[in-house]
Amino acid sequence: MNTFSAVRRKYLLAFTALTLSLSSTLFLGSPATAQNTPSKLIITAIPDDGDADRMRENFGALATYLGEAVGIPVEYMHVENYAASVTALATGRAHIAWLGAVTTAQARMQMGEAITVLGSRDIDKGFVSYFITNPSTGLDTVSDLAELAKNAEEQSWTFTFGSKSSTSGHLMPRKYFMDQSGTTPEKVFRTVAYSGSHDVVMQMVANGTHDIGALNYASWDKAPEDLQSQAPVIYKTPPYTNYALTARTDLGPELLDQLSTALLAVDTSNENGAQILQYLKAEKFVDANISEWQGYVDLLQSGIDIGG
Repeated sequence: MNTFSAVRRKYLLAFTALTLSLSSTLFLGSPATAQNTPSKLIITAIPDDGDADRMRENFGALATYLGEAVGIPVEYMHVENYAASVTALATGRAHIAWLGAVTTAQARMQMGEAITVLGSRDIDKGFVSYFITNPSTGLDTVSDLAELAKNAEEQSWTFTFGSKSSTSGHLMPRKYFMDQSGTTPEKVFRTVAYSGSHDVVMQMVANGTHDIGALNYASWDKAPEDLQSQAPVIYKTPPYTNYALTARTDLGPELLDQLSTALLAVDTSNENGAQILQYLKAEKFVDANISEWQGYVDLLQSGIDIGG
C-alpha cells in the first residue's frame, strides 16, 4: 500500500469513527438532554404494604401530585415483590421508585451513577424497627436483643421477619439481633419465617401463627389498638436511615430538579399531598443524597445474608 493510500485509509477510518460518535450523540442523547424526557413517567414502589389496592390508591395520589407539578402525566405501576421494584427502575420500566434502604442500595449497586435520590421523609433519617410478641409468650419488654435471645432458650418459639429484602422488616432487625446477641435468629428460634410485609407480620404474631416478629414502627403505630394489644412491642431498635424516593438520572437535571422541588413542597394544603403524607406517616419530605445510603451498599457487599 502506497503512502497516499495509507493516509487516505487512516482519514476515512477517523471520519467514520467521528460520524458514529456524532450519530450516537444525536440519536441517543446524553442524560442531561431534554430529548430523553418521556411523554409519561412511571413510578413504582416496594410492596411493603400487603394491601395492593391501598398502595395503588395512595401512590396513585403521589403520581397525580407529581404529574401536576411537572406537567407530565405520572402513572403508578404496582409490582409483586421487592426485587421487581429494583429491576423496574434499573431497566427503565419505571422512572421513579419508592424504595427502602436495602433496595436503594441494591439499585445503586446495579445502576451506579444512573440513580439519584429525590428526597426522603422526615422520619427516614431516624427510622426504627419494633420487635413484637404474642402475649402467650409471657414476654415483657427487654433491654436488648441479647436478653430476648436468653429468654428464648429452652423455648420453642417461632419468629418471623417481613420480606427478605426489607430494611426495617429484616436487614436491620437481623443486624441488631446479631450485634447484640452474638448469634443468629436461626440458632435461637425453632423456625424463622418471612411473612412478606409489615402488616402481615403483625397479623401473624397477633393471631399466634408466630410467637415473635420484627416490623417497622410506622406499620405498628398505624394499626388498630386491639391489634396492637395482641402484638405488643418488646424492643425498639436504635435509629437508622431508611426509605427514599429514587429516580433515574437519565431524566435529566432539569426534570429531576422539578420532581425533587415538587416532592419537598408536599404539604397538607394539597389533597393528594395530604393523602400521601398521611399514608406514609410523615409530616414532610426532606432533602437527601444518594451518598446517605452508601453504608447499606457496604453492608450488602460485606456478605450479610438477606436471602433471595
